[in-house]
Amino acid sequence: MEALLSLPYELQITLVSGYFGYKISSIGKGRAHRTEDFLLQVLSFGLLARASVALGLWARPLSPAIPETGIIACIAVATILCGLTFGMFWRSFGESRTRWAMNCLGIYRDDHEASVWQSIMDHRGAWTVLQIHQENGVVLEANFSRMRPYPKVPVIVNNDGVGVYVTGRYKEDGTFDEWDITGNDGDLTFTFIPKSEIKRMDISWRLPPSDFTASEVLPAIPTPLSEVEQSQS
Repeated sequence: MEALLSLPYELQITLVSGYFGYKISSIGKGRAHRTEDFLLQVLSFGLLARASVALGLWARPLSPAIPETGIIACIAVATILCGLTFGMFWRSFGESRTRWAMNCLGIYRDDHEASVWQSIMDHRGAWTVLQIHQENGVVLEANFSRMRPYPKVPVIVNNDGVGVYVTGRYKEDGTFDEWDITGNDGDLTFTFIPKSEIKRMDISWRLPPSDFTASEVLPAIPTPLSEVEQSQS
C-alpha cells in the first residue's frame, strides 16, 4: 500500500479507476485471473477512463481560479466515474457482443464463463417458473406470475443454495399443494433451500427474439434403397 501511495497522483488515479472498472466487470463471475491478467485489465480500464477525462478537459478546460487540489479532486472523481462506466458498459454490452462476434467468426464456441450455471445466470431470459427438485423427492415451485405482491427480488441463487418465494409443492406421491407467499399479517414467506438438498432445478424463461432462428423447411431425408425394397417385399 505504501508503494502505491508513493506513485504520482496521475498513476494513482489511473490505477484506482481501472480497479473500479475491473471490479464492476468481473464481480460475481467466479473467475480466477492471473496476476498479469488482473493488472492488464486494471490498466486497460484506467487508461480508457483517464484518456476520456483528458479529452473532456481539452474540449472544456476547468476554470483557472480553481486551486490545484480542487483540480486534482475533480480529475480523480471524473476518472473513477468513467472507469465505472466503462466497466458497466463492458459487463452489459461489450462482453456479449465480443462473444457473438467470436462465435460468428468461428474463433471459439464457448462463452468463457467459469461454469455452466454462470452462463445460465448471465443469460438475458426472463424467468417465469422455477422448480427445485429436492433429494427427498419433493419439488418446490416458484411461479413468479402468481406472486402477489410481486417482490423485486423473487429468487436469490448463490453457491450455498437457493432462496425463493415458494408458490407450490409437488409431494412424493405427485399431489400438488398450492401456496400463497403472504402470511397471516401481510408478511411474505421466503424459503431457503441448502445446496446439499437440491438434486435438480428446472427453469422456465422467456428468451429474447434474438435467441431464435427463422424457421426453415427441412429437406426430406432420403430412405435407403434397401429399406424401400424390404417394404415392397
